[in-house]
Amino acid sequence: MTLVLNTEEVVQALDLDGYIAAMEEAFIELGKGAAINAPRTEAGIPLLRYGASETIRLQAQRLLRAIPEDGDPRQSPQWMKAAKESDELNYRLKTIAGGYPKCGIMALKIDSTTDTRPVIGGKKRSVKMPLGDGWRYTGMMLLFNIVTGELLAILPLGPLQRNRVAATSAVGIKYLSRQESETLGLIGSGFQAEGQVLAAVRVRRLKKIKVFSPNADHRADFAARMEKAAGVEIVPVERPEAAFGGVDIALSATTAMDPVFEFGWLQPGAHLGTINIMEADNESFTRSNTVVVNARPFGGKSDLIHEFSMGKEMDTGGKTLNTKSARLDWQSMHELGDLLTGRIAGRRRQEDITFHCNNIGLGIQHAATGARILANARRLGLGREIPTEWFLQKDHT
Repeated sequence: MTLVLNTEEVVQALDLDGYIAAMEEAFIELGKGAAINAPRTEAGIPLLRYGASETIRLQAQRLLRAIPEDGDPRQSPQWMKAAKESDELNYRLKTIAGGYPKCGIMALKIDSTTDTRPVIGGKKRSVKMPLGDGWRYTGMMLLFNIVTGELLAILPLGPLQRNRVAATSAVGIKYLSRQESETLGLIGSGFQAEGQVLAAVRVRRLKKIKVFSPNADHRADFAARMEKAAGVEIVPVERPEAAFGGVDIALSATTAMDPVFEFGWLQPGAHLGTINIMEADNESFTRSNTVVVNARPFGGKSDLIHEFSMGKEMDTGGKTLNTKSARLDWQSMHELGDLLTGRIAGRRRQEDITFHCNNIGLGIQHAATGARILANARRLGLGREIPTEWFLQKDHT
């Protein structure tokens, strides 16, 4: 039987400590050469520009105008307002696949969504728009048995995304930051930033966190909420350099498509972490003593993301990402799997500055978490089963 879970059941099936353990296992297997990832693919369709049919364009504009500014409670009304006023709306189908024999799972992530690219606070941002029924998003993960090829489970992506990213950052903190680290600086106060805090306190005994984001009310609310959730003093600050100055661990968790900090703000001995390559300045890659990424471009030649966009030019974000990716010296960086398997050293000296760029989601991460969620859900009696035979056939494809 194939198990189908809803969002609440996925949350019940795996806690954040389980995600961290899953990320460690996945990257160890990758470092051993016992795991496989396929490049992330994105197929994009601009909905308000060339090529869009009049029917599609009008439907897109109607939904964009109709969505309330509080339609996504995880994004501020100011951001939603800017997104609604954007002249871009792009449909994207994103897929990521990967797995490894130890967990017995091949996972396929499917993200079907729309986004805009407004400029907010002087930075170009990627703002996803929940234009599905009830102002919701569509995303799912399919889990396959690597022996029989059968479909084992269908899961919603929502609760997986933040915990997967946060747990991977926590693994970087665990292996690269100084064990006595007590202070953390954070740029960002959104959904992903919440996860970064909750995961960081599980691997280091933090005493104080400083947070900056462009919206003063949003960062103050974040500090108050997350202080209770994490059990650590959290102080909002008025400038990004105040967040990163004098801290043991500096994390950036934003949707910015331009750098949001300067390497020079870091003190000797700090550990730096980001959740994409765009929010980091170039000096972070060239001046950090050790730079670790989740994965270098596959094969050392192709990009990490294979993007296909309808139209005459790459105006939906891929060109910007690929341009920066092409400028980076990937061979000077190390992969997280090599760090976890001891093939490379992490922090060599107390005064070193280490940098973990949590640069891309990988299929092995979804396989690792999916296997644990599936096992726990079956043990707890969660979800509902549908006949696997619905997806089986005599003819091969």
